[in-house]
Amino acid sequence: MFEEIKKKIEELKRLVREYTPDKEKMIKDMIKNVYIDIASGIKYLNQAQNELRNIAQSVRDKKRSQVDMNRFYSFVRARSSPELDLATLLDRAWNLIVMEDYDEAMSVLKNALDIDPKNTRALGLSGLVLMNKELYDEAMLYFQKVLLIEPNNPFALNNLGFICYKKGIWGEAIEHLSKVAKQTRDRVARLYANFYLGLVYYERGMIIDAIKFFEDTLKIGPNLQDAYYYLALAELKRYEFQKAVEYFERCIKIDKDSKYGRLAAEEVEKIRPLIEPERILKKHGENKTG
Repeated sequence: MFEEIKKKIEELKRLVREYTPDKEKMIKDMIKNVYIDIASGIKYLNQAQNELRNIAQSVRDKKRSQVDMNRFYSFVRARSSPELDLATLLDRAWNLIVMEDYDEAMSVLKNALDIDPKNTRALGLSGLVLMNKELYDEAMLYFQKVLLIEPNNPFALNNLGFICYKKGIWGEAIEHLSKVAKQTRDRVARLYANFYLGLVYYERGMIIDAIKFFEDTLKIGPNLQDAYYYLALAELKRYEFQKAVEYFERCIKIDKDSKYGRLAAEEVEKIRPLIEPERILKKHGENKTG
């Protein structure tokens, strides 16, 4: 069972690396199926653990010495599964976050923190839930707790930087995000650090810097749709209409039905008259003649 789960997870990693919009449903279905397999495996392990306890009871009934029994029970307790329980809770919380069931995710994370109050993943995911609910002040407290334990935790630094961006605290946003953008051990964290830095500089009107960070983002993750959209907006600020359309069209190509795909299509329609005036005028004349 466990080898099969391992193979499925490796296959999921491969699909994510080769992500295209047409694979999204297959990836989500696989995530659900693997989650079910893991839950079944955990059920089996719990049953096996109960059987082991029954065996221990039988050993006691055979009147082995109390000293030996104490040692035996210590051995069993040491191998009971708080770590396994915690890992299961964290995986379940992540799946709930992906499905945007934030209230249930928070409930699961509270149980995880009851087991290990200093678990940085549980603290970080709790902050992510609150951030997604736009409860930024509460979210910051969780990310700050993570940084007290791991001062260079990329996940916490990135999300703190994003919250500072949303609150207009530019200096702190740049400070947090720059640390992550410079590190090399976490590629995904570096990707989003560059993207968020682009957003910060875009909001501040520093368009050249914003464009650099959006371009750096796309070097790391060529399919990040949001980065194409904001890069196009930045080029619009420089009146580079042709470039803007090219980036909007790349954004649309990734997923035309997503939020950014639809926004990009709207922007292209607005820009067309500026870059193709003759075609627009010709079409207008044909309509009048007709």
